[in-house]
Amino acid sequence: MKQTNDDSSLPLRLFLTAIFFFIVLLLAGSGLSAAIISSVGFSPYSTLDLPERQWFRLALLINNLLTFSVSALLSFWWVYRQNWASAAGFTLRSREKSVPFGLSFFLLSLPLVAWLAWINLQAPLPDWAVRSEEQTNQFMRSILTMENIPELILALLTAAVTPALGEELLLRGVLQRRVLTQMFGNHHAAIWTAAFAFSFMHFEFAGFLPRFILGVTLGYAYHWSRSIWVPIILHFLFNGLQVMAAYFAGGFTPDTEMDVIPPWWLALASLAAILYIGWKAEQQYGKSEIKSKIA
Repeated sequence: MKQTNDDSSLPLRLFLTAIFFFIVLLLAGSGLSAAIISSVGFSPYSTLDLPERQWFRLALLINNLLTFSVSALLSFWWVYRQNWASAAGFTLRSREKSVPFGLSFFLLSLPLVAWLAWINLQAPLPDWAVRSEEQTNQFMRSILTMENIPELILALLTAAVTPALGEELLLRGVLQRRVLTQMFGNHHAAIWTAAFAFSFMHFEFAGFLPRFILGVTLGYAYHWSRSIWVPIILHFLFNGLQVMAAYFAGGFTPDTEMDVIPPWWLALASLAAILYIGWKAEQQYGKSEIKSKIA
């Protein structure tokens, strides 16, 4: 059957295709990562020396690249064929005047995000969640302990470049815009649902709330601009600055050890600022894409 750009089956086809490729490539990536770790002979839960840290970063990079970036790109190509790049948001002409809205919306939300991170830490966690957080912290310590420039470069690729590219393509490009917006007929519901999935998939319970709000800001930045490059760049900058901070600080400090309470008044000012920016941006760029056409 001839495929048309306004085919109402495209969202479901893309969703099912993405699930298939995600599962297949998750298994492939996990297998390759396990093979690398096994061949070098170390445990990611222990303290690693420099060569082991580099091998661990490489294993994670391959796993994340296959699971998120490659699965999303293959899904777009499988469903949209020659129009895959446009469907993914790569070739769409960015609404240039909307970019400052998305940028300021994201940056001005950071004080609120910091305050929510502290609030999130006040919630008691069951023992299994505490153990999960400790394992995550050890993983992050292995990635963000850096002694030289080669380690910094591979850490940036592992913790900033591949997550920004893959997670935005899959969560914002596939799920938010091409699936949920069509399913709900409402971009707000799509953005908040995709943000929930974005935070949930990290399985970091002590940071669920701030990551959820970050996902919301990235979702609106993408919706207003219609260019996947906007959330990718913002995501990269956020993660990249954390990697650089760990490098120059000489070590990684887990979010669970946050001991400075962000001022509530700054969080309130942040909330007021993003509500105003969001209201202005919605007036100009908030029209939902209800049809499944490539636009």
